This record gives sequence, C-alpha cells and structure tokens, in this order.
Amino acid sequence: MNSSHTASEGVSPPEPLQDDITAQWMLDPEIVFLNHGCFGARPRSVLEAQIHRRHEFEASPIEYLDRHRDGLIQQARTRLGGFLKASVDNLAFVTNATAGINAVLRSTQFDPGDEILTTTHVYNAVRRTLELVARERGATFREVPVPFPLHSSAQIMDAIHAALTARTRMLIVDHVTSPTAVVFPIKQLIALCEQQDIAVLVDGAHAPGMLDVDIEALNPSWYAGNLHKWVSAPPGAAFLWARPDRQLGIHPPVISHFMDEGFVAEFNWQGTRDISPWLCVDEALSYFERFSWKAVRGHNHELATWVQQLWTQRWGVPPTTPLDGSMIGSMTTVALPEIPPRYEEPMQLQRELWDRWQIEVPIIDWNGRWWIRASCQIYNRPQQYELVADAITELLF
Repeated sequence: MNSSHTASEGVSPPEPLQDDITAQWMLDPEIVFLNHGCFGARPRSVLEAQIHRRHEFEASPIEYLDRHRDGLIQQARTRLGGFLKASVDNLAFVTNATAGINAVLRSTQFDPGDEILTTTHVYNAVRRTLELVARERGATFREVPVPFPLHSSAQIMDAIHAALTARTRMLIVDHVTSPTAVVFPIKQLIALCEQQDIAVLVDGAHAPGMLDVDIEALNPSWYAGNLHKWVSAPPGAAFLWARPDRQLGIHPPVISHFMDEGFVAEFNWQGTRDISPWLCVDEALSYFERFSWKAVRGHNHELATWVQQLWTQRWGVPPTTPLDGSMIGSMTTVALPEIPPRYEEPMQLQRELWDRWQIEVPIIDWNGRWWIRASCQIYNRPQQYELVADAITELLF
C-alpha cells in the first residue's frame, strides 16, 4: 500500500474527532463502508432511541399514536426547525426527499406548453417522477446539460440561465447532486429564478448534515431533504419545507383524514405509520452535537477533499471539481481509469470490490463513463480510501 497521507496540493486527511468513534456506530467493523450517502448509517444511540419509541407505541398504541401524535411530532419539528433555521410552520415530515418532491409535483397544476426544467445531474427517481407528471399534464420536461467535470459554479449558473425561457414554470435542482456529488450554487439559482417568477423546488437529499443549511435564508419555493443520510436518523425521516405562499394546494402523496386542513395537519397523518423515525431526529442531532456540527462538517469535508486528490493522483485521472474542495461537501465523485472488457456493467466491479475486500462503494455509469463516489463520515479513516486506491489499481491497471 502506498504511503498517501499526503496528496497533491499539500492536503492531508483530518485527525479523527474521537479515537473510539467507530464503535459508536451500528456498522459491521469488518466492512469498509464508504457509501454513507446511500442509506446513511446509524449511531447506536439512535437505534436505541427508536427501539424505545416503538416500545412506547406497542405498550399503548391509541395513547401514543392517536392522543399524543401531534404533540410528539410538533416537538420533533421544532427541534428540526432549529437545526435548519426554518420556521416550524413551514416544515412537514415525509418519508424521504423523493416523497416530498412527489408531493409538490403531483399537487402542482401544469398546463400544456408549460416547461418543467431540471439538469442532467438529477436523481433518477426524480427524473421518473418528472417524466410522469409531464406526460399526465401535457407539459414539457427538459434536462439542462450541465458539464462534468466542472471548474467553477459559474458553469452551472450559465447553463441553467441560458436554458430558462418564458415557458419555464418550475426548476427542480439538486443542492448536492447524487451521482456527481457537486454542491450547486442554490442561493444564486433561486435568486435568478425569482427574478423571472419561476418556482424552484430544491432536492436537498444530501444537504442536511453535510452543509450548514439555512432554508429561510435560501427562500426557495419548496425544499425537500433527507435526515437518514448525513443526519443519520432512522430511514423514513425526511422533511418538506414550503414557503408560506407556496403551501396552499400541496398535498402529501397519501390523502387521508385531514385534507385541506393545512399543510402541517395533512402531512402529520397519512394513515397508520411508524412515526418513530421522525421522533428520533432529536437523538440523531444530539449525537453529532457532542462533537459540534462545525467540527463534523469540517472533518468530513477535509476527508472528501483529500480523497479526491488521492484517487485522481493514484489513477492519473482528471479531477471532476477543483482540487481545493470548493465544490464538494462530504462526498466526491472521481472518474475511473479505462475499464477492462471483462466488466460489462458497473455492478460487476462494485461486487468484486465487495467480494474480495468487503469494500462498499458505488460504481456509477453516468454520461457515458464510469465513476466511483466516496462518502466521508466521521467513522471513516484514511486507510479505507487507500485500500480502494490499491484495489482499483490492481483490478483496472
């Protein structure tokens, strides 16, 4: 294994926030888990809190879910609102960011000729939703080509600005892209669209916990975000934020008893649902607050910046974003070297990394090339990414 605790540009990996931090997580210590950005992972304290909440429900189901539901969810929303710097009246819980995006898109009236815009970096589940909505309403759905690799945020702004037309009704844009791990200039994009009276729906699936999110300051039309990823709440914890003037007519994907009784009331109840993921957001936030969010985000960003430099240097590939880390958060996507013919699809390479080294890392086929995406969380260590550098070198060179 190469000694690579230094990479180009003089960047070094950060020191661990705590020596025994890995033991605080539920992850199997035998695996090299570098895919936190997919389903996240949970600290032990969060799982324990969820077990406690589920026991409370089972002990007295009606008392818990019928009489105390609104109060419990209100407490959780208040806690989340403080974290996101968002008014609690504008926040509703959903099961994931895709559900929040579906709620907005399926509730919005599009007319024939209206244009719904996104970019080529869009998450595929959102792409499919946009295709369906456009087909049902007779609207036009268009993906704006945004280049990758990228040298600056200006390239993103220029591409989207040039694509806006008088027919553009809504822009759906990622805060942090899923396949390419790029932090988009959301604030500037929202301001640009506001000038042209174009609604903006932000897919913030990866942003909470990775970035310092201030939703009220961003002030989009809507913002959907996950909490099971970088906040490490249980799966099923996510939110939809809606600006007050954009709440009327927005309904959850499942219509239930409280239709038309207000944005929060409708989303609070959509049938018999396990609300424990929402109620455990408090414990997830508290876990990271032990280190401070500034320290957590700083550690993860420094590690991702170092990983990008390590892998591009080792494999001789061009960087996908500036090597100073200015366009990434806690993830980085790096181009893979030339792929040997024996690999017909990315899953074969991903599976071989798992079978031989127990490395869990996504291999992505995007825009005609294969890429590898590294997630960097506080339980990860530099040696894990060095192992990937060596494994890819052995398999592809």
